Amino acid sequence: MSAESVATTRYARSLNQIERARRTIPGGVATAMRAAQRPVPLVIERAAGSRMVDVDGNEYVDYVLGFGPMLLGHSPPEVIEAVREQLGRGFTYGAQHRLEAEVAERVVDAVPCAELVCFSTTGSEAVQAALRIARAATGRPKVVKFQGHYHGWLDPVLVSTPGLEAAAAESEPPLQPLPATQGQADPSDLVLIERWNDADALARLLAGRRDEVAAVIMEPVAGNGGLIPPADGYLERARELTRDAGSLLIFDEVVTGFRLARGGAQERFGVTPDLATYGKAIAAGMPLSAVAGTAEVMEVVSDGRVPHVGTFNCAPPAAAAAVAALDVYRERSPELYDRLEAVAATLADGLATAALDAGVPLKIHRVGPLLQTFVLDPSAEVREYSDTLAADTARFARFAELMLGRGVNVLPRGWWFLSAAHSDEDVERTVEAAAASFAELAEEV
Repeated sequence: MSAESVATTRYARSLNQIERARRTIPGGVATAMRAAQRPVPLVIERAAGSRMVDVDGNEYVDYVLGFGPMLLGHSPPEVIEAVREQLGRGFTYGAQHRLEAEVAERVVDAVPCAELVCFSTTGSEAVQAALRIARAATGRPKVVKFQGHYHGWLDPVLVSTPGLEAAAAESEPPLQPLPATQGQADPSDLVLIERWNDADALARLLAGRRDEVAAVIMEPVAGNGGLIPPADGYLERARELTRDAGSLLIFDEVVTGFRLARGGAQERFGVTPDLATYGKAIAAGMPLSAVAGTAEVMEVVSDGRVPHVGTFNCAPPAAAAAVAALDVYRERSPELYDRLEAVAATLADGLATAALDAGVPLKIHRVGPLLQTFVLDPSAEVREYSDTLAADTARFARFAELMLGRGVNVLPRGWWFLSAAHSDEDVERTVEAAAASFAELAEEV
């Protein structure tokens, strides 16, 4: 049976739903990231734990987890109960409610840099709030970001992001903040670009722009650009350099927050920034984000110099979800994180063996319960985003399609999320599917 025939039969209802959506939604998807899935963007009927079921009745072990929020798995009962209880009290008030302080207190208890916390709805909003706070606190205009790091979809920082190969391939400084989309405002007056894991380059940049740089923002693990961990001593040096330059250090922990450890990357690596942004796992899948920072830096919000606004900031149902989720992270630590680490390690070992047996070159990065897989020579050095461009992305996307047909949902770009709900049985099933998929992939060369 041809691939087209398989798609038409196995995913018939998903195909029909996407065609229906295209009549009223551009491209048929609500976020462009979903459009990459082959043979069709899945339409999901329900999800629980580590599993999802699509509208055609196909069940999947899920390693997408809503692009990361579902650290406790889909539909965690503690969170559902808390949200259900809150819904009976109201959705939003245009006034304060007790859960706001309860969420903030839990963030302060968990996060090393957190003395004060303000809330938004999405990670993109939280990043913009953090940058505004940094500019107000320092009186400086510019921000340094890194190639391949992603800080949301809004104009000022949607530059040199994963997928902009031209920016990553440019060999000589100064690196240009290339926009990611048509219609985007020119960011060149606001953003400076540097390479990840090159502390000397960051030192030169800050020395040359000493009175201009308000903040250096980074994913402390470069998750979106290949799950590239910081080199030994890099975060410590960045902390030293920014402090000496009078600039703020911002960790974008939208992905790593509460996932790499209860205190996120700050706890895992032992480096404390001035500000950090959170989303995804903070409310176990409900829309909530946060900026956490020192009282000194956050004073510009406290005294009104930076009015922080938003209709749905810390909306009661999302706040209820966050309180429930953050309580689970606290009560089940460190066992929850030890288990996540062990399951991810077993999965990584199984995938490596399956690829080796099939003769498919597979490079695997793992940081805690996050994995990134590339069709790439395993011995290749990957220290920055440009190093990932040697990977065969089309071939891995085909592998993801083959895995989907065997009941495993993997992002076509090779980023895997693990949850507390993933079991040894899930991993065994996944490795079996990977062995068959790698074998089929090898035959297609």
